[in-house]
Formats: sequence, structure tokens, C-alpha cells
Amino acid sequence: MIDIICGGQAGDEGKGKIASYLSYTGDYAYSVRIGGPNAGHTVVLNGVKYALKNIPSGFVNPKTKVVLGAGAYTKTEWLLEEMKKTGVEDRLIIDPNVVLIDERQTKAEKEDPHFMQNIGSVGTGLGQAIKERIERRDIKFAKDEPLLAPYVKDVYEVLNKATSKGEKVLIEGTQGMKLSLLHGEYPFVTTRDSTASTFLGEAGVGPKYVNDVFLIFKPYVSRVGPGPLENEITDEKELERYRTKGHEVGTVSKRLRRIGRFEMEMAKRAVMINSATKIAITHIDLFEGNDAGTIKTVNDFSPEAKAFLKKMKELETVYPNPKVALISNGPDVLDMVGNAD
Repeated sequence: MIDIICGGQAGDEGKGKIASYLSYTGDYAYSVRIGGPNAGHTVVLNGVKYALKNIPSGFVNPKTKVVLGAGAYTKTEWLLEEMKKTGVEDRLIIDPNVVLIDERQTKAEKEDPHFMQNIGSVGTGLGQAIKERIERRDIKFAKDEPLLAPYVKDVYEVLNKATSKGEKVLIEGTQGMKLSLLHGEYPFVTTRDSTASTFLGEAGVGPKYVNDVFLIFKPYVSRVGPGPLENEITDEKELERYRTKGHEVGTVSKRLRRIGRFEMEMAKRAVMINSATKIAITHIDLFEGNDAGTIKTVNDFSPEAKAFLKKMKELETVYPNPKVALISNGPDVLDMVGNAD
């Protein structure tokens, strides 16, 4: 069976935390990453912080094979560095059609004012690489890189064989609903769709074996770069809490994220388009009185946090009626309250 991780906001929702928790405590045979290195994810395990661009968060479980699907983009040197950092050399699988971004593409993107100023690109070269792939230019794939040859295998075949045997697969999506090229706040979007259906296609599997779609939210919205942000917080004193305790700095861009209040209508839209079956909430520890390690059950939450969870129950009334299933109250993989009920 397949579970999918999706972002319900503008990215940075904590998908890496939820993916790592599910993998660490579950029995997934494969953890699949798609998307590009412009959207990083952070995993904290036993106090050790991993800021990653490509390796799936599911690496935390040594029994889980980590996979880059055909919809992934990376740089060879970044990938090799992360392989060593996470120790996955003996369990990494890379689809032959993963695109390898080169320095020429990175340079072209950084020198393009439309990418950098109008759109707010983080300048990894992903946008240029996708553009060239669409235009059928001469680009480099994983199958063309001798250094990656030991890891290259047809991912669609691996995953379809696994699901047919009843093995579990976790697909880790990148970015979020507001950034979807198809359904987001155009033109302030990324270069690809960022919803569950597309994640399946980029991994090389269809919808037959999907079990759960986890949609991730924070109690607020953060955004790197330009674009709509309802009720944006501008008070510097209030923002300080998000930037320090919330670590609201881009994993890849290193830019301070803009912060806004929770957007319920966008959240409802994300539930429907992603066919969410479960909701996970992160950063609940940013509410006063909900520090990591001090919360054991929902009953221990502060009144402010309880009010927010009551508000989130509104999403359970939206088809297909997802349940609030996981609540994270800290950065570590196991800082999790668990089922909200």
C-alpha cells in the first residue's frame, strides 16, 4: 500500500518531520522522494539535525530503502554528500530519468531577473532544468552519470512489484498547495504541480494502491519570497518567536520566511484536491505553554492550542472527510503527541 505526504500551505509545513516519524515508527519498505533541491527538508533524530535537499526523510529507518523517483531533480555532488551524511549508500535507488542539474543551469537561473526577482527563485537551477526538459533540450540524467551507476534502477518497476506483494511505500511530496503550478496562486508558484496525484505519477505508480494521503499544516502559514499571504504578520516582536523557536528560515534559501495567519479556505481547497484522508499538524509547540517534551496528550495543551485544534476539526467536514491524526510538538522525530482523538 502507498501513503503520500502532501503540503497544505506554501511549503515548509514540516513534511520531513511527519515523513520521518511515519518511517521510523512504521514498516515502509520504500521511502520515495520526488521534486527538486529547491525545497529542502529538515530531520532531527536524537538531537542530530539533517538539513537535506534530496535524500528522503524515511532514511531514519535503516530497514527502509530510499528512492529518488523519475520526477526528482538533483545535483550529483549534493546527492553524494547527502548519501554519506545519512549512510544510505547500500539502500539507495535512483530512477534513470532523474535529472541532474548542472552549473550552467544554475548560473542561467541566477542571472535571470524573472526567476530571481519576479518569482523569488532560490537559485538552485531547478527552474531552468525543468524549462529545458520541457523544451526537449540536451540535459543530463542519472543514467548518464557513471558515479551514480550502482544505484540506478527502474523505480516504476521496483515500486509496482513492491505494492503488488503488499509491501508499504511512502511517497514524500515537496512544497505545498499554494505553490502548485496548476492549483496554486499563479504566478507565485513553483515550476511543477505539488499535489498527491502528480506525486504518484512522478514516482511511477498509479492510484490503485493508495491507502492514506497525509496533508500537513502548521497553525500559521510561512512563505519564502513573494506571493499572497493572508493577514501577514509584520510586528517584529511577534515575528521573533517564529524565527527563533519556530526556526522559520529557508532550509535551502536561508532567507527569513514571511509569516501569516492560518488560511482556512486554502486548507479546505487542499483537502479536496489532494483527497486527504489524514491531517497532521506541526509546530503546535509555538503556542505558549506547549514546549517540546512537556506535552504528552491533547489534554495537556494550552487553551490557545486547544482552540486551534477545535478549529481544525472543520477540515474533517470537507470531503473526503480527513481525520486529524498526528500532532507534532517539537523538532525531534519522536516529538509527537499522536492521535488527536
